[in-house]
Amino acid sequence: MSARGGRLTMFLPVFVTLTLGAVVGLLVVVQAQRQGAQVAEADEVATQYLSEVGTFRAEVAREVRGSRQADPGDLRRVVRKVIADPPRLGDAPAYGTERSEVWQEAVATQKTLLEPYQRLSRTLRRADAGVDYIEAARKVLGMRASDYVGSGVLSTSTPVRDRLIPAFVRALDELDAVPVPQGQQQLAGTVRGAVQYVIDQATALADSIEANRSFSFTYAEQFQTAIDAVDDYATVVEGDVTEAVNAVTDPS
Repeated sequence: MSARGGRLTMFLPVFVTLTLGAVVGLLVVVQAQRQGAQVAEADEVATQYLSEVGTFRAEVAREVRGSRQADPGDLRRVVRKVIADPPRLGDAPAYGTERSEVWQEAVATQKTLLEPYQRLSRTLRRADAGVDYIEAARKVLGMRASDYVGSGVLSTSTPVRDRLIPAFVRALDELDAVPVPQGQQQLAGTVRGAVQYVIDQATALADSIEANRSFSFTYAEQFQTAIDAVDDYATVVEGDVTEAVNAVTDPS
């Protein structure tokens, strides 16, 4: 009995060690399964988000394409409306989010998702102000002195003082009422200077007629310089809008 007892005494610790090892191994397996499930959950949440992002981008692109010929202000309202409720990345276990590559991609996507649309919105805001000024400048630069005093020799200053000068002064006041786009003070000075030149020269013409002196003037050079400057600015505005629109409708 003692010998058998001796054998039991020898093998009992081994049996206990094996049992503990099996339990620990089982716990490790369970923990690994739980962690794997957390990573899988993070993958699933992130994958769903990225899918929603794809749908969101396609919807924004469709709306922008459909309105790209609209006035910049109208197009900006379309953009702001369609991006007002972007998809949002849901929650997932911390262990999974730290180890899921798909989750990291989703996080990076969420950080930059709205950037091209916000850039487009800012560009359209600037373009809206630019278009208003371009239209006002082209209107005043389209004026012709001959429409108010005719093209012949003037024998009286009345049409100059009563029609020509007031018309150009009103046009200049209307132009001054339109906000100058940011950074375009030099352009505004060129346009304003051309119009003021006509007013000044017309005043000198009226004075000369009244003093019975010969006087004539031309403003073609001043107006053409201003027209070219406005056209150049319009090209820049159009190019900026086109580039920003293409960035959200054809990002490739």
